[in-house]
Amino acid sequence: MARGRPAGSKNKASPKKGGKKAKDPNAPKRAMSAFFFWLGENRQRIKKDGMGVAEVAKAAGEEWGVLKDKSKWEKMAEKDKRRYETDMAAYKKKN
Repeated sequence: MARGRPAGSKNKASPKKGGKKAKDPNAPKRAMSAFFFWLGENRQRIKKDGMGVAEVAKAAGEEWGVLKDKSKWEKMAEKDKRRYETDMAAYKKKN
């Protein structure tokens, strides 16, 4: 008798026990990183006609990597992180 999976089975991983926890729609949105604040300001400049989402992200990542002064967006990210922490504390207190 051959070893391995039974005949007709697919090459899929077995599902995890317990499944995925459902996300609460009332939970606060996560804090954005400095990169995403920068990308929000620069996406239109980077995007060219015919570029897909992955191509835009790759070009943006390369440009972000060589950017010298990121302090403006890092300050925005830190402010958003504080906002998230206060919102999350209030959310946990309520629940």
